[in-house]
Amino acid sequence: MILFWGGADQPAKKERSIKAFTSLQDLMPFFEQRKIAVISVNVQEDPAAVIEEIVTQSKSAVPMYIDSGKTLYGDLGIFVMPALLLIDKDGKVVTGMGYSHDIIDRLKGECEILLGEKNREQVEEALRPKVVDKSPEEKSALRFVGMAQVLIKRGQNDGAIREYQEAIKVYPAIGGDAYIELGCLYLDIGNFDEADKMLEKGLKMTPGSLRGQICSARILAQDNVQDGISELESLLLRKSQSPDIHYVLGTFYEKLPNVDKAAKEYRKAYELLERQSSME
Repeated sequence: MILFWGGADQPAKKERSIKAFTSLQDLMPFFEQRKIAVISVNVQEDPAAVIEEIVTQSKSAVPMYIDSGKTLYGDLGIFVMPALLLIDKDGKVVTGMGYSHDIIDRLKGECEILLGEKNREQVEEALRPKVVDKSPEEKSALRFVGMAQVLIKRGQNDGAIREYQEAIKVYPAIGGDAYIELGCLYLDIGNFDEADKMLEKGLKMTPGSLRGQICSARILAQDNVQDGISELESLLLRKSQSPDIHYVLGTFYEKLPNVDKAAKEYRKAYELLERQSSME
């Protein structure tokens, strides 16, 4: 599989290249298991600083080549970037695709078809799943959740708590996120017992919730700040680019007090937020 990319002349190309490399990196276990070689080719002779920026932000380890003569860009007409080509074991181009919001998902699907793991119908169904109509109870619960989110933005946490309580009452199977948000709200108003109960329920339903894990660490820190720090440092091993973790870790260090470490974490949170906003 070859990714053709470039990003120096247009911000949109740079952003798309970062997204493509990030998604490819996430898919590397999929390619490695199937012995699919993956390389990338920069077709615009981008400056080293631009290439380094894209590779750094995407954390890409995909082997890279430079089309120094712009042969692909000019002679072969590779104008839409990023673009992907799938090449079989005999060196023949099997399929190619230009940039779209689902380019990586389509690439994965084409690989599965070529390897006989899925047929085209299955891949298309996965790319465009059928919309399942929600029950009246679920729709009602989602309206409560929507109002809760509005109230949170207004700083009306007590009202938001009531809305989440109604959502869960109407539709208990609403999902772990609602319980987690309710738990975090209880935590914000100092009701630690209810916060702990809701977070425990929510994390059982959605164990990978970063927000739930951060709020759980905040509860731990109420009794022992160092326990909260240890929990967040463990999370950072998997989610080092989360500004929320760095910010809350900063508040923990501030309580110790360790002003230097707190400032370092606050600064890191700010830098990550700035980077995220520049990519939106």
